[in-house]
Amino acid sequence: MKLLLDEMHAPSVAVELTGEAFDVVAVAAHPDLRGMADKELLAYASTERRALVTENVADFMPLATQWVDRHEAHAGLIFTNPKRFNRATLAYPANLIASLRGFLTDPPITGESWIWWL
Repeated sequence: MKLLLDEMHAPSVAVELTGEAFDVVAVAAHPDLRGMADKELLAYASTERRALVTENVADFMPLATQWVDRHEAHAGLIFTNPKRFNRATLAYPANLIASLRGFLTDPPITGESWIWWL
């Protein structure tokens, strides 16, 4: 499984997991992806067959619903909780890295257009 980390997540998460042989890309590390509209980002992730990791439930949940309503498949959404993965704490990004490592090592879900909550 391949992941795309939304802009709010630290590029160091992708660096660490890529170093462990996982295929993870961070939006924040790619100038051509930074600032991309949510609709375009979900389309890009799907084209690249990458599940999108984001805490932006308010924008991406309606987009995912629209995709399902149009019978279009996306590559998956992993929603992170900003309280659990608080970027202002010393636990971040190690706690996100550990959770994503576990998810990637033994994916609890497969297929298309799925949504998972970390």
